[in-house]
Amino acid sequence: MENIHLKNGLILGAVLVVVGTILHAIDPRVFLNWSSWVGYVLMIYFMYKTAVEVRNREGGVLPFGDAFIAALIPMVIGAFFISAYTYALHNWINPELTEVVKEIAMESTAMVMEKMSEMFDMDMDEVDIQKELEKVDYGFGFGKMILSWVLTSLMGCVPALIVAAITKRGE
Repeated sequence: MENIHLKNGLILGAVLVVVGTILHAIDPRVFLNWSSWVGYVLMIYFMYKTAVEVRNREGGVLPFGDAFIAALIPMVIGAFFISAYTYALHNWINPELTEVVKEIAMESTAMVMEKMSEMFDMDMDEVDIQKELEKVDYGFGFGKMILSWVLTSLMGCVPALIVAAITKRGE
């Protein structure tokens, strides 16, 4: 495949899906808690790898703008893969995952409330907060998939800028 950006983006997407599947097989909570961190490490690796490959193909010359694009494109492709995989996981493969998300949100909120009560001597009505959390839609529909992809891609601009600054080379 001639297009380095596309090739590395497709490989990244496949790796993210495989890693996500392994994490989900270990425990759905592991997938929900760790897949984004593992995913970002993999994304940064592939962003750097792509920029270096493009620079080498261009004879060691890579302007900042081209380095940014070289880093960003595979990340955007990989982010789409993992967003689509998460959508499939929530809606077809393991629909009970929505309940796990809800449990994690409620547990996290209870822990934060407890810590805030201790630190700031605050009295919080846990029952009201838990009732409000029950009303939240924890599903991962198509709109949330697109939003996840867009937000991940936007957040990926920062590491893409850093990778571009590291990998750029002038004549």
